[in-house]
Amino acid sequence: MEKFVRFAIYYLPSGPLAERGAAWLGWDVNSGGPLAQRGPDTITQSVITEVTTRPGRYGFHATLKPPFRLARGATLAELNAACADMAASLSVAEAPGLSVSHIGPFLALTADGDSAAISALAARIVRDLDRFRAPPDPAEIARRPAGGLTEPPEM
Repeated sequence: MEKFVRFAIYYLPSGPLAERGAAWLGWDVNSGGPLAQRGPDTITQSVITEVTTRPGRYGFHATLKPPFRLARGATLAELNAACADMAASLSVAEAPGLSVSHIGPFLALTADGDSAAISALAARIVRDLDRFRAPPDPAEIARRPAGGLTEPPEM
């Protein structure tokens, strides 16, 4: 059986926001381990478990470049170097505030107010690292929901 390896670029917050997110999901991405799960007193533990089981596998994060397989000929060392170079050149992009929103079947924290700087940063990461992304194969396309997908750009 062929080994299936994917990579993604995530932002992992730190401090109180990260601690609350990890407690809500019951998973600490920094330690790679479970935490005692807790949420607001107004929500029962069974509801918390129901709405966090799937996203809890990923931990509390912000996706900057969604999961992808490496393009033919690209190496992990090259991807790591490109990420490090890009990170050194990026400016800070801050959210004026956060709100809980629905993104598909998930609850997410989204930026309130002017998020143009965040959108520009995310677009640059996706665009500048896209040379490392292999086009999806037919099996990957078949696993994805039909709505909302676009054809990948020609390389």
